[in-house]
Amino acid sequence: MAHNSYLCGCYYYGTQMVPYGRRMKEYLPLLDSEAHSTILSITSRTVLKQTFTNPSSDEVIKECIYTFPLYDGVSVVGFTCKIGSRVLTGTVKEKAKATEIFNQAVAKGQTAGLLEQATEASDVFSTKLGNIPAGKSVIVEITYIGELKHHETEGIRFTIPTSIAPRYGQVQSPTVPGGSQAQQDEGIKITVDINMPEGSFIKGIQSPSHPIGISMGVLSTATDADPTMNRACATLSLGSAALEKDFVLIVQSKDIGIPKAILETHPTIPHHRALMATLVPKFTLPPSRPEIVFVVDRSGSMSGNIPMVISSMKVFLKSMPVGVKFNICSFGSQSTFLWPQSRSYTSENLREAMLYVETFKANMGGTETFRAIKSTIEKRYADLPLEIMLLTDGDIWRQEEIFTYINEQVEITHGKIRVFPLGIGNGVSSALLEGLARAGNGFCQSVQTGERLDNSIVRMLRGALTPHITDYSLEVKYEKDDDDFELVDQVTEGVKVLFSDPNTSESTPQGYRPPISLFDTTADPEKEDIKPQTFDYLPEVPYPKLLQAPHQIPSLFAFSRTTVYLLMSPKTVQRNPTAVVLRATSAHGPLALEIPIEVLSNPAQTIHQLAAKKAVQDLEEGRGWIFDAKNQAGVLVKDAYPGRFDDLVQREAVRIGEQFGVASKWCSFVAVEANDGRTMNDKKGEKVESVEAEQDDEDYDDVYVSPF
Repeated sequence: MAHNSYLCGCYYYGTQMVPYGRRMKEYLPLLDSEAHSTILSITSRTVLKQTFTNPSSDEVIKECIYTFPLYDGVSVVGFTCKIGSRVLTGTVKEKAKATEIFNQAVAKGQTAGLLEQATEASDVFSTKLGNIPAGKSVIVEITYIGELKHHETEGIRFTIPTSIAPRYGQVQSPTVPGGSQAQQDEGIKITVDINMPEGSFIKGIQSPSHPIGISMGVLSTATDADPTMNRACATLSLGSAALEKDFVLIVQSKDIGIPKAILETHPTIPHHRALMATLVPKFTLPPSRPEIVFVVDRSGSMSGNIPMVISSMKVFLKSMPVGVKFNICSFGSQSTFLWPQSRSYTSENLREAMLYVETFKANMGGTETFRAIKSTIEKRYADLPLEIMLLTDGDIWRQEEIFTYINEQVEITHGKIRVFPLGIGNGVSSALLEGLARAGNGFCQSVQTGERLDNSIVRMLRGALTPHITDYSLEVKYEKDDDDFELVDQVTEGVKVLFSDPNTSESTPQGYRPPISLFDTTADPEKEDIKPQTFDYLPEVPYPKLLQAPHQIPSLFAFSRTTVYLLMSPKTVQRNPTAVVLRATSAHGPLALEIPIEVLSNPAQTIHQLAAKKAVQDLEEGRGWIFDAKNQAGVLVKDAYPGRFDDLVQREAVRIGEQFGVASKWCSFVAVEANDGRTMNDKKGEKVESVEAEQDDEDYDDVYVSPF
């Protein structure tokens, strides 16, 4: 059963009961909502600020839940709450520990905040706020950074999601609301500053979703500065927008498609560096002739999008080359195919397919995307590459199972399956589309209602016809030493590790353990902690000195940008890297691309946090370095510890999240203010590294001193 609504809002459970013994959600009035974003080359930084109020003059709200959407892949790096006169600054902790700290604070009557990512979808977040005083306002400020989507040739696509679309399936998380409308008195005010590299210039700015005002040459934060062609500011023309539609901005800029590599040094972790390489290949290979299956969502939620689906399918079908095999799968609660198996692209088969598309209606019930994908793969020709073109509004929960299945099928077929999702309509789940594209080695695009779709469709079709290349690797070249010797680090060599069991000691001979006394007078079994630290029982698995994210470089397309990150621990060669080299092989010969590295002059942490998010995202979706890690004997870690491997994956994600201050499925931001104005962790004497907006602004600007 689909939920009715998942809009931004701050609610609590009141005393009034609704059917099935549940209490009614009461939404706090929304006083103000604004988002300020800064686009710097191919990345963005957004501060989302919303103000609510406790309308009661005499009742404290024990706990309320603030739910909001974010675009998939963004990294939440800052979380602050202002409740009355109290300001809480969040720090990242393992999820269970963060919840424990929050609950303890609320039980003591302290004001507290907890930010969590929904387990079922990575683009839905929720924040619990505890002990809101009567009549006081609540200001929630969330800071996040992210990469921007490529748009056509020299464009970037920036999205601020303002609604969480209804999604098919049951969701277990109590922090994700459903069935109620949030109060939307003022809408949301949006300001976007665009700051491109020196030497570049902005060709054009447009929004297919909203009417906007544009000021070329200046930023909203520096209106008195001399105008330049690489700066601009965009705002909503009417000052506010209803919360039911995502805000989309497209920026066209010169040189946005040139490959770049930027090296950053962390400001607080000694000798830790991070590298961001933007790969924009420009090459031509003879197109392949694969099997292409269009998997079309015709569930009830697609009722307003069917005209766009029909238009899209007509462009797809008319643009295919002779020699491919193709079929159409329609799905809702069930899946049906135009033909039992794909047929050759002939004029007769094209005519039959076009007539079939004309009959499309949103009349097939629920949204069983997983079944449709599975049926399509099971019907494939084993000797042909399979390209799945998925057209959907992307509104489902329980996304992890479909990612896992596609991961497995891609591995089983040695990369012969790719998935290209096309999001149709407003409020599409970016988590589903991006997750399917990552698992399926394709890329995704979204087309909102009223937006032109021809170029997007042709671009996806060109991608599907690109030959499959699955052995991309990255090398790091370092400056030459005194003997004129050039050192090269091959990134993938770091997955062979030496791991040890916590129950053994390095000084103890292998196979020998000292006897344990069965009558120890100092032991007190009744006081023994049966809930030790979360990961104490797991073996140690050293992480690689060069951690690449994503761990496996996905398929590259000649017209699309891919970003690859390296987290370079202090154990890496302490020389200045000079270039990164991308290598691969194809049936037509070897491929190579060398990109010179630009070293930032000032320490910063933005690239580290983007890299951390990408690495954690790999682990969340069943990939990442630890899945390929082997011991000295060549045994995979997942085979050596099958019963504990899931916990090893989670521990690695928590390590990365806590070290670099990034929220995820397994890490949460927790903010607790004690009576003396310090956080609970400060009172215990722990060092807390707050991720403050002011600090990030300074760090973030450093990344773009030089052009990308």
